[in-house]
Amino acid sequence: MKTVFLKFSAILLAGLMLLPLLAACDDPFYNSVPEVSTVDPEERPLEGGQKPSSEGGQKPSSKGWQSSLTEEEEGKPIINERFDGEKVRFAVNGEGLNSRSIDIGEGDDPTNTVNVQIMKRNAQVEKELGVDIELSYVGEMQTFFGILQTILASELYVYDVLGLSQYFDLGLSLGDTVGSFYNLADLPEGVTSYLNPETSYWSKSLYETTSYKEVSFFITGDLNLSYLSTLFVSYVNARMWEEYKDEIADLEHSGGYRDPYDIVNNGYWTMDLWMELSRLVYEDTNKNKVQDYLDRTGLMTYDQQLNNIMVDMLIAGSHVTFSTLDGEGTPQAKVNTPKNTAIYHKLYTLLCESDAVTIPWLGTEGNKDENYILDIFAEGNVLLNLNTLSAAEKYLSDMKDDYYVMPLPMFDHAQFDKNSPSLGYASSLLGDDINQYAICQAIGDEKLPCVTATLELMAYYSEKWVTPAYYENVLGDRYGKDPRAAAALELTRAGLYTDFVMVWSCKLDNVNWKWRQHFTEKDKIENNLRSWERNVTGKLKNDLLEQFEPCLCHLLFE
Repeated sequence: MKTVFLKFSAILLAGLMLLPLLAACDDPFYNSVPEVSTVDPEERPLEGGQKPSSEGGQKPSSKGWQSSLTEEEEGKPIINERFDGEKVRFAVNGEGLNSRSIDIGEGDDPTNTVNVQIMKRNAQVEKELGVDIELSYVGEMQTFFGILQTILASELYVYDVLGLSQYFDLGLSLGDTVGSFYNLADLPEGVTSYLNPETSYWSKSLYETTSYKEVSFFITGDLNLSYLSTLFVSYVNARMWEEYKDEIADLEHSGGYRDPYDIVNNGYWTMDLWMELSRLVYEDTNKNKVQDYLDRTGLMTYDQQLNNIMVDMLIAGSHVTFSTLDGEGTPQAKVNTPKNTAIYHKLYTLLCESDAVTIPWLGTEGNKDENYILDIFAEGNVLLNLNTLSAAEKYLSDMKDDYYVMPLPMFDHAQFDKNSPSLGYASSLLGDDINQYAICQAIGDEKLPCVTATLELMAYYSEKWVTPAYYENVLGDRYGKDPRAAAALELTRAGLYTDFVMVWSCKLDNVNWKWRQHFTEKDKIENNLRSWERNVTGKLKNDLLEQFEPCLCHLLFE
């Protein structure tokens, strides 16, 4: 395997010189909990794209996979082909986790437990398929779009797979670059694809909700470490919880339980309980009669700021949605709903009217760490915190107190569903860093089996080897030796959901960011939701869906 970083100017110059030639030639676990969506029928998240049958054996077709593997095969894809000598070249957006997801570079620690498993995975895939996995280019956030748009518009055969930023880059599949990527839901007749979006190592939720009718360009899951690292979770100071556990059991919304995992497993881990915990724990430690970062508190939050992803996490835990499907499978904006209004009001109450301490975005004067809240949490003065899973590795590794990792709080106890794999807990994947993988059409149909087989096996072994290593690397003994912590993390993965407007928010008035900017505006809640729905409706109809039309026209004339 090789990790090759090429300067774009050199690639483009060489590509333009060789364009006529390139145009004429082809370059020779365990089973995790399935993702589910726990949502009211009238406000269900969008579903679309391919829906394989569950009967029979493997039957790859021009429409993709139509079945699952047998239990005896333990979920491993059966690929009876070898592709000796073929390179599979990746270009990804983002250094760090996104580049390491594909290959380990010279600057990466080869002894890191996660890196060891990635190298093991690549060696196994290369051995089984006879391919060479190559990381050819790593772009930077918000500059990748312009670079690759030039390549795609020129139809240069430079890369096989692009790892695109979920937030900033998905528009590459639309507009002037329609036809640059294979439509995974409608592949050429007679061409074998080994991609199976129904498996646990791909995110079925994201696959379906980035799709429009029978148009689907993107797939992601365990293959991308950012998909794992940006899981939204709750952090709870275990020592502080132990101090207050008897009082917690007496709270109205605790269900009478003292143990935090009992509270979670019985559906009482809610925003209502968080409001009570905020009031229970608060103490003006420095006696200055002002809520500040030195106080002992149940919950700490930032003031009104665009980058306050804590707001994203709270509304995700409440299972907010921004769209539904009509009878023809067309997305319709549904931002101004009774449910969203109730979530907005409770969000305001929790963050602005409880005893949650609010601090400036950049922390105290002179501190430029934008995640300063987690530094305070690590000092042992805060009971509750919300953040991504990856934050534990960066900010909590030296924390003296033990801490629990829990799902996001639900909106209320009525959201609890004891028959659901997630028990009704919800979490979303809105992270900018998550790479969605698209296959460049310039590779040609003959190479499609090789590329899809490589992606499928990489994803399979990622779930089997890389994902457990990542969880253990981030959470240490909490994941490997505490089955309750592992079960709580599985609840979070089981409750992953999204919808069409969330995924395409960058092209739809950035509606998922609106809550961050305006969560303190109690008197404008209803007006804000009406305004956001009006704006999203216009952009959805006139700016986004019409860009899918060339793809749909292609289907009509097949």
